[in-house]
Amino acid sequence: MKGIFLDGCVSGLDYVTDTHEGVLDSQGRFEYEENETITFSIGNLVLGSVLAKVYITPLDFVAESVGRHVTVSHYQVVNTARFLIGLGQIGDAEQKAVEQARYAVNFVQETESFEKDPAIKGIFESVGKELAGAAVAKNIVRRCAFGIRKERDVKIPTAGGGYVLADIYRPLKEGKYPVVMCMGVFGKEFINGFVDDAQAEALRQEVEDRFYDDYANTDTKHLLQGIFFERMGPCFGSALPLPNPDPDEHVQPPMGPPPCLVPVSEAFEQPCAMDWVPYGYVVINIEEQGTGKNMNVDLFRQFGSGNAKDYCDAIEWAADQPWSSGNVGLFGASYYAMTQYLAAQRKPRGLKALIPIMGDYDSYRDYVYSGGGLFNRADNMDPCRAPQDYNFMKKALDEPFWNEETYGPEGEYVSSCDISKIDLPIFPCVEPDASLHGKGSSEAYINCTSKNKKLMVINGCGIHFWMYKPEYLQKFRAFFDKWLKGVDNDIMDGPAVDIQMRTGEGSYYWRHEADWPVPGTEYKKFYLSADGGLTLNTQPPEAGSCVTYNADVYHKAAGRVAGATFISAPLEKDLELAGYIKAGLYVSSTTNDMEIHMKVRVLDENDQEVIYPARTSMERGLPLGFGAMKASHRVQDEKRTRSYLPVYKHTKEAYAPLTPDVPVYCEIGTFPTTGVIKKGWKLRLDIDPAGSRWVDYNEEKYRKNSKNTIHTGPEMLSYVQLPVLPPRK
Repeated sequence: MKGIFLDGCVSGLDYVTDTHEGVLDSQGRFEYEENETITFSIGNLVLGSVLAKVYITPLDFVAESVGRHVTVSHYQVVNTARFLIGLGQIGDAEQKAVEQARYAVNFVQETESFEKDPAIKGIFESVGKELAGAAVAKNIVRRCAFGIRKERDVKIPTAGGGYVLADIYRPLKEGKYPVVMCMGVFGKEFINGFVDDAQAEALRQEVEDRFYDDYANTDTKHLLQGIFFERMGPCFGSALPLPNPDPDEHVQPPMGPPPCLVPVSEAFEQPCAMDWVPYGYVVINIEEQGTGKNMNVDLFRQFGSGNAKDYCDAIEWAADQPWSSGNVGLFGASYYAMTQYLAAQRKPRGLKALIPIMGDYDSYRDYVYSGGGLFNRADNMDPCRAPQDYNFMKKALDEPFWNEETYGPEGEYVSSCDISKIDLPIFPCVEPDASLHGKGSSEAYINCTSKNKKLMVINGCGIHFWMYKPEYLQKFRAFFDKWLKGVDNDIMDGPAVDIQMRTGEGSYYWRHEADWPVPGTEYKKFYLSADGGLTLNTQPPEAGSCVTYNADVYHKAAGRVAGATFISAPLEKDLELAGYIKAGLYVSSTTNDMEIHMKVRVLDENDQEVIYPARTSMERGLPLGFGAMKASHRVQDEKRTRSYLPVYKHTKEAYAPLTPDVPVYCEIGTFPTTGVIKKGWKLRLDIDPAGSRWVDYNEEKYRKNSKNTIHTGPEMLSYVQLPVLPPRK
């Protein structure tokens, strides 16, 4: 039988069993028979004896480290690992140096004392090597204890003659394994980000070690927050409102880490080695060209067709490796979900399934110009150290209307996926308490052509948290076990859609349904009245008028920029909602355009708003449902629009500016949502001229001296439509 000591970072170490003896080969391998004891040594310096098994690390030499509380921080483990990893390849010179000092070598002492020990310093000085860093050694031991081998900065060749840079995590045990992979821009280092020099590398090693060894410590949490926001702060900040024309008002405060936002996983929005490799998978995390150490600023194209082709090259490369079974699955959230769609539509060889968690596939409608307004800048996603002369944001400004060349599958900067080409097994996930990506994930499930698909609609506290919870990882692994390993499990049995029904303050219960939207959903209309009422009635209001509000106002850093509000009477019975809310509004403006920011809120019996997101949610302030559009983009694509969700053309030919004071009909869709409205609670609809999260880049062009009007009554029936579920069976 063959085993491996650490991950091959140490070779030449002596070993002996009852039937075998020798030295570790270049891969750190040894031979043994079942139930034999194996002893490791460097010449006459004995390191330890253990029951032989497939994986052995310095943990196994120390009884205290492998009891009920497994820890790599025991000083003897750390000292032994630093010593051996520092020596690396043990040849004649190393054997001689150790032999000369072996009576003075003492691993049973504090780590600070060990690294200052004259005997240890003498050994390393004599062979011209250095004692390995404590964090580095602990991280290697920890990974190896879980059977994980890490390869850093692997260059995966691309068809254009370049490469993408990857970190690869493989099982230590030799074999052929399916691959779980992702590609994106946030960096492949621990948590996220890039490493440029020795100091940055040392910090990352410390972060990794403290994450696993000391997570509950407040100082550790602050360290994790700092390293996380060093890379992600600008990205989150890019979605915040732009500076106002009046610099003295509504100044946006600096972006800082929310107190609750501490990373809970080793890889941000990406597959984590600890979650997959011990279960028989290879994990590959890839940085796009033009990022990190692969820094050619002119190569980076956010969501461009070139990136998608690189991804496909990497997928096929992974399928062809000797340690690969040939089956590849894509996994990741947000950016790493969006790149999945762009690659999967091209059908690369080896790709068998994908799990896109909260990601958009239509770059114009769901990411850049959602509703026709340039509401999501996201320009700071660009990871290039030197800003590009021409980038994604400039392309969006130069191309304000949808066109095939820019936003279609072959777009250079912001291409979209042809979702009809995705027929692989797919498992999207949707958060109803998010201001980005939710509609894209829902639409992917609805519009892909896969016959093997699942959907989870989940009330989380940010995908960066719940997607790593054990109960959901078990589902994801079962999905890939089915489609990448051929395991005959029950993941596809029963209802295809799992829905968390939000009941307020983060509480919920589950509904399990056959499809999405839920079959039997009844779309109930609440009609608007000029006195500020909302009426659930089969008969429209008998009298009509209008509500006018000032539109020459701008976003605030937080809170509401008020427009018109409509409130229902207390509901007579409970309503369970899941799906898309829609508003049909007759509107006019004194200028040639208007933003319509729609928010559906719920008031309890004390007229206090019911907060549906979890207390720790990054989107704590979001209402039950929200959406936004520009009236000039109201013309719908009749082939794609459904009764519960308008889909706009957004083309230059369909552009329809307003004639001042002339009413037009607009339908506004929302992100998918879930929620229970209890008997006695009230529904509230806010229609505002500006948003605090979504802010149109070109707002000045139509806001000056403007007023907006919502029209109601029998001739102009304005309403809000709710997706009411049938009773549970």
